[in-house]
Amino acid sequence: MKIVFYSDTENLNTGSYRIWVHDLNTTLVETGIDSKVVHYNLELIDKDADVVIFCKSAYKRIQEFKKTSSRTVIGAINVSCDYYDPNIDFVIAGSPEEYASLSRYKNVFIYPLIEKKFENIKRKEHTLDRDVLTIGFHGHYPHLFKFEPFLKNAIEGYDKNIKKVELNIITGNPGFEWKTGRPDVKINIFNYDENFSEVISSCDVGVVPNVSDIRMSFPKIQEIKSIEFGLYDTDYYLRLKNKTNAGRAYVFYQHGIPVIHDLSPSSFELMKITGYNICAHDSNGWYRELCNLTDYKKREEISKAYYAAFDKYYNLKDCSKKLINSIENVKYLKSLLVRKRGKNVQD
Repeated sequence: MKIVFYSDTENLNTGSYRIWVHDLNTTLVETGIDSKVVHYNLELIDKDADVVIFCKSAYKRIQEFKKTSSRTVIGAINVSCDYYDPNIDFVIAGSPEEYASLSRYKNVFIYPLIEKKFENIKRKEHTLDRDVLTIGFHGHYPHLFKFEPFLKNAIEGYDKNIKKVELNIITGNPGFEWKTGRPDVKINIFNYDENFSEVISSCDVGVVPNVSDIRMSFPKIQEIKSIEFGLYDTDYYLRLKNKTNAGRAYVFYQHGIPVIHDLSPSSFELMKITGYNICAHDSNGWYRELCNLTDYKKREEISKAYYAAFDKYYNLKDCSKKLINSIENVKYLKSLLVRKRGKNVQD
């Protein structure tokens, strides 16, 4: 099977391109698949390609491509949930949240957002009891506003009552202005660069806030309750993006850094496998988990468990083989449909 990825960008700083095109193509080639990437010009796509996968930057060009190729299996990456093209045979998504949002598409395959450059990185060993707990965050800076109010309160409480906190922030926009959700502790801000792994490995704990509490914007929502309809004032009030995924947690796992997860569905993947439930929503919950991870011996135990589980269940070559099997099935079913249509025309 010959696969061609098509993209209108070559920017490796764009996660969807870096992971789902550049890195995935490299992994497929390593496993013996005939795969390549072409950019900008649809005419560069091999005429004998069995499968063409359009990147997030280019999937709106599928209709244009379809005019010249009716038999090719067409895939798309990270499609917006409000965009539908009947020419798309399958979509590659990164999480259960995204999978559920793409309900208009019959074939949606999850390929986790795993950074290939950290595939075989050495695990951090937690062997020192220090006077400071270093908490790490990495990602797009708008996620930082989700520290408000619960994670912010927990960090400040821990800094006051247990031990001092240093917060390491890694983002592609280091010049951002952060006010809402910013804890009153020592904060170090870093850019994404070649020192990324060094900064991540300097952390004791990683935090990955994805969800917001709706009560922060609409406090009266808690007044909506009904025993008849199973609505209680103790319910969770969560808002999260349909593109939510565990990619930021994966990076911590790959480096051996314990993660405190929030209640987004993707957060529960490795918790279920390892048996270590480290999750929080309100201030007490985040504070509890920080306290539980104060002991470096406990962090080392959890670090080993998550590192080993991630290596076993999120091996890139195994994930790519599973994806290829799914695409092969779509290709086979499409060939049967094309044959059937051809027979009907003859009849």
